[in-house]
Amino acid sequence: MTNQVVIGFAKTQSSSFPLKTTITDNTDSQELKTNDSYTVTSQSLGTIGENQVLTHLSVTAATGICYAYVLRNGQAVALCQSLGSYSLGGQEKYLPILPAPLRLVAGDQIVVRTEA
Repeated sequence: MTNQVVIGFAKTQSSSFPLKTTITDNTDSQELKTNDSYTVTSQSLGTIGENQVLTHLSVTAATGICYAYVLRNGQAVALCQSLGSYSLGGQEKYLPILPAPLRLVAGDQIVVRTEA
């Protein structure tokens, strides 16, 4: 199995969070956490952004990416519609709005699946 760095950006109504995690390809339910270069420690989105309203989300991988969504209590509550790949291209130029805003609660996670 190979690994790749997945990056992203989550914007709420009051702040924004850069995302960065090394993900193992072809493995389900891996969490994309905040970039520890900016947030000191790598944290789940629901932990760092508790009670904020998530409005925008973008996720990019080096090769292939299958999906990204916000997971709450085992259920997908928001889908990331802006997925990109450095090798394949095809990502929107600007940070897209989520289909509906989502108030974050402690424990919310961004789950990602990548392909080599």
